[in-house]
Amino acid sequence: MATLYVRDLSDEALAELKIRAARSRQSLQAYARTLLEEEAATPSMEDVVTRIRARVSARLSVNEVLADLDAGRRRE
Repeated sequence: MATLYVRDLSDEALAELKIRAARSRQSLQAYARTLLEEEAATPSMEDVVTRIRARVSARLSVNEVLADLDAGRRRE
């Protein structure tokens, strides 16, 4: 398990995080850990775009599908 120290966090941000942690009935440490774990588990925008591009490029055009269907009909 790693340890992370956060420096130069504004007093306002710290106060807000403490309030949010208390509202979720968590310690500040547990609340911050949850936020960081969720952020780390969320794919980056670059990853999402790459996945979308891969899906789009994998799809056949309508003409390709029709040609494949037509070719299949001719074989029978």
